[in-house]
Amino acid sequence: MKRLLPACLLALLSACSGGDSREAAPGVSLLRDFSIAETAAGQSHWRLNSVTARMDERAGLILFSSPKIRFFDEDKPSSDITAASGLLHMRDKAAELTGDVQVNSLRDGMRLSTTKLYYSSAKGKIWTEEPVTIHKGRTVINGRGFTANPDLSQIQIEHQETRVTGQ
Repeated sequence: MKRLLPACLLALLSACSGGDSREAAPGVSLLRDFSIAETAAGQSHWRLNSVTARMDERAGLILFSSPKIRFFDEDKPSSDITAASGLLHMRDKAAELTGDVQVNSLRDGMRLSTTKLYYSSAKGKIWTEEPVTIHKGRTVINGRGFTANPDLSQIQIEHQETRVTGQ
């Protein structure tokens, strides 16, 4: 059974310490050095770390800045995703990442860049309708719209153009 394990007790304590002059609305927590993970049967599926976060319990949302999501396959890191900002729907564990989104496959060195990316734990997929650029070695693939596993395996790209660059 999948369960969401917030590793944010330290962040909650620091958010309540009064170090930030901003006031949060009722039911909203302002967090620093935020971390949250999804595990099943003792194995990590992913871990999200963020410089700051804003958790709105009523809406079931966490908004974060400068997120880094590390995905795991059998407890071994398989890919990293970074972005300028994002949000996580806590109930269905679906994320939306925006601004300079970078996906790096740690297995084969493939890299993807786009402006907006979605992730669903239920589907185990990342996707976008925005333009994407994928680099693998000397090969560059441009497209608009794609779906893949978070480690960039099983990629499906719409409207693609592929080219091989020089050395």
